[in-house]
Amino acid sequence: MTSTPTSTRDGPYSTNTLASNKFLIIYFLNIWISFFLLLIESLVFWKLIEGYIIIFLLILPIEILFGYYTIVFSSFLISKLLIILINLIHKPKEGIFKRDKSDRDYYYWSLRAVVKKWPIWILTFIPSSLLNNLFLTLFGVKTSLSNSINHVNIDTEFIELGSKIHIGKGTFIKSSMIFGNYLIIKRIIIEDNVHVGPHSYISPGTIIKENTIINTLSVTKLNQLLNSNSVYSGYPVERINMNIEDTYRLNNIDQIFEEQITHKHNPVELSKPKKIPENKFIKKIPTYIGMFVIVYFVSYIIVFFGLYLYFTEIFFPNVLAYPSSSPLIITNISMIILVFTPVVILGFHVLNIIFMVLITKFLYYIICRINKPKEGIFHWSKKTIDYDFYFLRSFLLRYAKWKIQRSPYPWLIKSVFNFIGGCSIGKGTIIEDMYLSKEFIHIGENAYIGKILLTNQLWDTALTVKGVKIEDNVVINDGCCIAPGNIIEKGVSILPFSITSKYEHLKSNKIYYDAPIKEIKNKEELIKIMNINIENYNKQ
Repeated sequence: MTSTPTSTRDGPYSTNTLASNKFLIIYFLNIWISFFLLLIESLVFWKLIEGYIIIFLLILPIEILFGYYTIVFSSFLISKLLIILINLIHKPKEGIFKRDKSDRDYYYWSLRAVVKKWPIWILTFIPSSLLNNLFLTLFGVKTSLSNSINHVNIDTEFIELGSKIHIGKGTFIKSSMIFGNYLIIKRIIIEDNVHVGPHSYISPGTIIKENTIINTLSVTKLNQLLNSNSVYSGYPVERINMNIEDTYRLNNIDQIFEEQITHKHNPVELSKPKKIPENKFIKKIPTYIGMFVIVYFVSYIIVFFGLYLYFTEIFFPNVLAYPSSSPLIITNISMIILVFTPVVILGFHVLNIIFMVLITKFLYYIICRINKPKEGIFHWSKKTIDYDFYFLRSFLLRYAKWKIQRSPYPWLIKSVFNFIGGCSIGKGTIIEDMYLSKEFIHIGENAYIGKILLTNQLWDTALTVKGVKIEDNVVINDGCCIAPGNIIEKGVSILPFSITSKYEHLKSNKIYYDAPIKEIKNKEELIKIMNINIENYNKQ
């Protein structure tokens, strides 16, 4: 059984690359207009049922759902209009571009991603395959309602999907990819009745013909053509000698395995209660609850009090309670309040995050003064004070990480972790929605860290806690796992779905891939594995 951290999510994908801070003005404008339209809809609802308290209570759940779809579709519409305007200024195109804001294609690729980020964030509240397909269609991805792509990390441009396509959870469909100092954008085409297993990677430029199956944990090359009525597997994928009909037996592999185990062993023995292993984790429930209560309630109490005063003293008397013959006729002062209410709500939300970060920083500082964070190897049979405090700090920082990564402001993750301490993330580094450890992580400048697992701890015979050092200009692509104790020198590029072991040392300006990770020795091997020709890139 597997689990996914609640701080991350799968679905339509928009990079956190921010080529210019000015883009945030457009981003918050999108949020403001969406909330303003929601307020207008809510005001009309209030005026229509004003005085009918029973009717209000009966249809309130429907109104909440209707309000959600109001903000969803308003964000869709605003983002689409902005994308049309941006595309008139600079038309999106395929190619290989410099990973620098001076490159107009990279610059506008980042801007398009920022514009789409707000509706993508809104979509996650009520996961819906229908809404995902509608969103992708609206932004130029050719798709069909018959496709199952609800838990897929899929780009939102330069993708064409046929019908009856099934793509497994955690798979990446990436028409854009960062490689070294370059951005690669190539159209992906997936034809009808294609099945892609979970946790695979479809690279830019891939063309998958109809009735094709790609096995789990497979990676395609750039611009690779996969023939119809075939089965592919591997890194990179290769055609394997298996009939399509034979693969359906794999769908019942869990049932087959269970039947074999039951047949091999005596059912009576299997039904006997198993010995419960010694608990590995420190359980100090009162301490954990106490810390959470302090961080959660203190960060919210001032915000809720401020919002209460605003809505009771300003919004309600001047907007909701103001006498009017029509729900759409309001005074100048009411309109001003309506216009600025989304700004007030966003301001209090940001204030809540600031309070949360400040309280977490204060508690983290006190805990670190009592017991300085230490790296090492700890065994659960000897629960030392360092072992105890490691879990205490981890619990404290977990809520801060969840709060930022689940918020509509993912760009705050660098500033927040640098401020709290325990991590150091350099200027110009891009952090995608990744599984990020909370301590002993050092990342240099101008690095790109995709949606990966970056951890400072690993359980085997004991708990290993060891920091990870990632130097300047490192690129780690999606789906990778970076283990504790790794040192990744300057200019390293790690291709998708690569896994390091503990204490790996990756040499500067090298290219690595696969699991366990291997160095690509020369340009011929790079072409064979990923179809990337460095000489062509150097001519850009």
